[in-house]
Amino acid sequence: MDMTKIVAIVGSNNKNSVTNLVMFKLLNNIKSQNENYKCEIICLSDYNIKYCESCETCFKRGFCPIDKKDDFAVIRRKLKEGDIIFFASPVYAHNVSGIMKTFFDRIAVSCHLLDFAGKLGFTLTSTYNNGQEKVKLYLKDLQRDIGVKNLNNYTFVRTLDSINEFVEASTISFFKNIGLNYGYADRCLEEKFNQLRDIYGQIDG
Repeated sequence: MDMTKIVAIVGSNNKNSVTNLVMFKLLNNIKSQNENYKCEIICLSDYNIKYCESCETCFKRGFCPIDKKDDFAVIRRKLKEGDIIFFASPVYAHNVSGIMKTFFDRIAVSCHLLDFAGKLGFTLTSTYNNGQEKVKLYLKDLQRDIGVKNLNNYTFVRTLDSINEFVEASTISFFKNIGLNYGYADRCLEEKFNQLRDIYGQIDG
């Protein structure tokens, strides 16, 4: 049986952060319960990622020239190799972390091309006690914008949740969501596709 690859993008600058720990434990638990899954965590802080320069080359020519100056081409390749994509971010000032926002800025062209259509997605938001709803929605929306079919969004609240209990519950939910999934699109993705088709159709005309 073919292996299913999970690629997790973790937007924390602290390698000992709760976000990294929960993501690591969750993926390990998934692998321990199904040997057909393999997982890779991409900690953005381990990579040289430059800021988007707003040159618009990605929109006009379909590639990012900054990819030749940093490690982002590696991240794009790893994302393409994944069957399931996780976006994980701590809450910073009621938003995603700065490095996570930089990551999203650099994949902005994919929001117009649905580059990751056919992949399934989940998100993980970690917080001390607030801001989680805004971040969870943002992560979910960004997955859909790049073509990923989002199946669920997990939130770990440090003041309320036990890590081990959270991981167990999230693992059960993960497999249930996978089992109930039918196809690689949903209403939101279809609407996004039709919207982009109309926009680019007018441009071509």
